[in-house]
Amino acid sequence: MNPWDFLPDGRYYVSLWMVLQVLVFGWCIPHRPHFFLRMLPAAFLLFLTGRELLLIQSFVLSVPLVIRTVMGLASALMLWWSSAATPAQALYGALWAMMTQQTIQNASSVLLNDLLGRGLVPHYGLYLFGWMAVTLPLTWWFLARPLFGADYRAGRRHLAIAAVLFVEFELVQGVPDIKISIDGTTGLGQNYQFVLMNGICLLVALYLVQTLFVKRQAEAELAVANALRRSQKERYETAKRNVTLINRRCHELKVQLADLQRAQTSGEQQKCLDRLSETVEIYDSSLTTGHDVLDMILAEQSLYCREQGIEIHCVADGAQLKFMENSDLYTLCTGILQQAVDLVRHWPEVGQRELDLQVYLRQGIVVLEAAIPLPSGGHQPAFQQDVSDILHKYGAQLFSTKEHGCAVVRCLFPVSKATNKIVS
Repeated sequence: MNPWDFLPDGRYYVSLWMVLQVLVFGWCIPHRPHFFLRMLPAAFLLFLTGRELLLIQSFVLSVPLVIRTVMGLASALMLWWSSAATPAQALYGALWAMMTQQTIQNASSVLLNDLLGRGLVPHYGLYLFGWMAVTLPLTWWFLARPLFGADYRAGRRHLAIAAVLFVEFELVQGVPDIKISIDGTTGLGQNYQFVLMNGICLLVALYLVQTLFVKRQAEAELAVANALRRSQKERYETAKRNVTLINRRCHELKVQLADLQRAQTSGEQQKCLDRLSETVEIYDSSLTTGHDVLDMILAEQSLYCREQGIEIHCVADGAQLKFMENSDLYTLCTGILQQAVDLVRHWPEVGQRELDLQVYLRQGIVVLEAAIPLPSGGHQPAFQQDVSDILHKYGAQLFSTKEHGCAVVRCLFPVSKATNKIVS
């Protein structure tokens, strides 16, 4: 008895091949705890499922697609159960495993047909085991590991394109005469080479789609990194500017203390004390709005505004902004105030160097508003800060208008969405 006849049905080989191919891709995905305890029973069930599904497969065009789709969903469930992948990632990995396995199987059939044509008759099971031993490590090294070794995300459009390619791939697999020659003789049909080339082309197309989405993901991450770098640079410039102002104020205090020590009369001493009180007043003029982050922003900006002769007026109910994350509120308010301050400090008339900040609730809308007076004949400046992601996050709208001779930047936050943000 031939020792390789212990699996008489070739469907066992194909089902085992499918399971091993899924394992190759699943091995590269981050594992759940007790990975092997989850993977072994799932792989056994997938093996039996594949065997039973292959029993009902025929060469009718629609049946292979249905069977392979069910097998792909079962593979996705196996990956999701045994790995830390999301359902979308598991389904994407299963699509890759199914298409890769079928393409390699088609290539195996072409090679086997060539061996039969040369008079070489290898045992089918031994031949398939040898082919698996060669192709599975190559698949893991050149395909699964580069694609799924790192953290990958499969978005809806990415997954939709992969699903379309999978459906087209499987429809071509169901061409009726791929395994029957036109003249009725044994061997592969004339369409089989077309099916193989179609599978290779679709795998290449899927790889290019993967590359495109990975590139877009990298560009998005780079944009976020650049935005963080710009934000850090702005915060560094602000901190550097504030330290310079504090050092200057400290130097002025030392000079005035020296003047006070040299004062001979009570009148001179009183003048020195008045100047000292005026200098120290800036550190005791912090505004209290009901929100610690907003208080910090105003204290931070007030140092520079005093140095530039800009007067800040604030009527703000900071409690209305409790629904915002601290980092979002800091980025939004700092961006608005810094741009307003940079515009006001260039006004020629010192009396117009004013900045008004208001936070209030009106008709179910939380309003964050900053206004600066415009010089005569001045035009409405455009708000240049890129905060669209923050506005979208809270369902807010930003308007930049000219009202009563003032440039006004106004952010409107719907209370309903703000409340939902708090709950979530």
